[in-house]
Amino acid sequence: MPQIVPVPQYIEGCPVLAAVAVLARPGEPPFEFVVICQQHDPPPGAGPYVLWRVGTADGRKWTVRNGRPGLAWPEAVAGFASLASLPAPGKPPRTG
Repeated sequence: MPQIVPVPQYIEGCPVLAAVAVLARPGEPPFEFVVICQQHDPPPGAGPYVLWRVGTADGRKWTVRNGRPGLAWPEAVAGFASLASLPAPGKPPRTG
């Protein structure tokens, strides 16, 4: 039976707000995720979100790569969709 690794709750001390499992590429840990985290103290004028690709072999120690800090939510979601090979987010539904 394959090993199951839970979605990380924190990366580099930052809470994970969104995560999606992605296929590991050669040379990467076997379990990979793209995550959006909330930064504790973003630089002045920067957004509070960071986008990372993270990997683990055992679900305990995480390797962080390709960080994009200082993002606003729309930028973080667009980057998340792109890195995870998901369809681009559409416009919010119209109300009223």
